Amino acid sequence: MIREIKEQFTEEILTEAIQRYDLNQDTVRSLGGYESFVYEYQKNNAFFILKISHTNRRTRNNILGELEFLNFLSNKGLAVSNAVPSTRGNMVEEIAAENGSFLAISYEMALGKEVSDEDWNESLYEKWGEFMGKIHHATKGYGWSNPAFKRQAWDQEVQLKAEKYLRPDDVMISILKERLTRLTSLPKSNDTYGLTHTDFHQSNFYLNNGDIYLFDFDDCSYTYFVNDIGITLCYALFFSV
Repeated sequence: MIREIKEQFTEEILTEAIQRYDLNQDTVRSLGGYESFVYEYQKNNAFFILKISHTNRRTRNNILGELEFLNFLSNKGLAVSNAVPSTRGNMVEEIAAENGSFLAISYEMALGKEVSDEDWNESLYEKWGEFMGKIHHATKGYGWSNPAFKRQAWDQEVQLKAEKYLRPDDVMISILKERLTRLTSLPKSNDTYGLTHTDFHQSNFYLNNGDIYLFDFDDCSYTYFVNDIGITLCYALFFSV
């Protein structure tokens, strides 16, 4: 969690978000969160997720771009957790803070269960790859409705800004810049590059009757399809059974 965001978050912010979605506070349960504050809640005999982010991380338009992509994939028949509007009819609720704003979004709770050791087999790998392939195929026909909603490209992520974290004379800065120059010069086409989940690991999907139900599109970005595959493989290889 970014320190500046954590220091600004208060019970009043959470209470305001709860009111805007007309929730029963007794049903709201914290799930923690790495880059956002994440909660589970129950309403009308169904379960949902409430996520509270900050404009230090994502702008309102950036999140609207995420939600538009979610809707697009859902309309293509992919099992993804759709966003639900607030009582005001807003897909994103903005709550002013001392520095910037907090942004509240609510999603349907994904159906199914977490991936277990028993699920970790060849059948899972095939379904995982098939689902990713469907995203890559679908995104070839995706176009944002508003240029302001366009999601960031992979090389715009702050984690790649080495000078933000290292000393100015650190040799790694020049090495990273050289590698990024080479990678960003690779040719892009509809068959090799597009908007993808970009964080498709085993903690971001459930298994629902054996099928994948994907959620957490917070990091979706434009990247090479092979990079999307590589990220997934990296996470999968860390899983021990």
